[in-house]
Amino acid sequence: MTTTSPRHSTSGRDSGPVPTTVQRAVVAVCRDAFYFRDDVRAVFLQAGTPRTLYDKYDDPTVFSKAKIARTVQDELTSMGQPGFLIQRKIVEELCRMTRPHSKATDQHAGAAALEELKREAQAGLILVDPEQAAIDARRAASQRRATALQERQQRLGDLRSAFLSQSSLVPRTDGERQERGYKLERLLADLFRLHDLEYRPSYRFKGEQIDGSFHFRGFTYLTEAKWRISTPTAGDLLEFKAKVDGKIDSTRGLYISMSGFDDDAVEHALRTARGTRNNLILVGGRDIALLFEGRFGLVDALTYKIDAAEQEGKMWHPLH
Repeated sequence: MTTTSPRHSTSGRDSGPVPTTVQRAVVAVCRDAFYFRDDVRAVFLQAGTPRTLYDKYDDPTVFSKAKIARTVQDELTSMGQPGFLIQRKIVEELCRMTRPHSKATDQHAGAAALEELKREAQAGLILVDPEQAAIDARRAASQRRATALQERQQRLGDLRSAFLSQSSLVPRTDGERQERGYKLERLLADLFRLHDLEYRPSYRFKGEQIDGSFHFRGFTYLTEAKWRISTPTAGDLLEFKAKVDGKIDSTRGLYISMSGFDDDAVEHALRTARGTRNNLILVGGRDIALLFEGRFGLVDALTYKIDAAEQEGKMWHPLH
């Protein structure tokens, strides 16, 4: 698509905050035209938003993309003239978009949000001609992707360091072993969020402990994460399966064992559960290490394992 660059207004209104109608349109674009949270982050940072300001709200368990956009814009307004300039740069960056992200949930809503932002930007005298606001759309999109990839690699490196630090420890007490298990749960939650998968941390429900949960390909997955010396017994696997079976049919289980799995225990669990739903996916310590090393993306790894379970009936299918 051929585009040209935006022409900026020289009106005195440039010195004031972005009109409320434009700010609402920015929120709608962040909500409807984007898929990855990192892309929204890249736009705001590229426009000059202080990283520390943005990071205060970059928590997927509390703030959606829309809520981040709304809250950060409020903060920028409170900064006065420097914040007003950043607000306008955010609008300009967003107006360079020619279409929603290909994975945006509602393409029609995303396209409508972009058109509305361009109309409001023109009415607010931020852009004289919003139709010409995307001359470097390809370049800007490429730069955002590169920035997001660089940041993701940096964050993955931080997680890898934390994981290796925990791997090198030799817990001597039950308390130390329990603490390492908790840290594994937090690392896994951060890994999921890094890959834009919403992850619910550990919680209790009617006396039942759930280490975490997430949604993937139309199913809810409950997670069980164990960092023990011994591999899980068939009884351990069947006990977790009973938790999963107690939920509706769209629920599956992801059992993570840092010590791996014993083939005999897995086979025994499969035989015992024969005739019931095949709803467990097993992830070993080497699988987790490959994820933190960046040799597999989390989405690719889940797809690989789930396909093996769905197509071949394999609950234990190591990454390789």
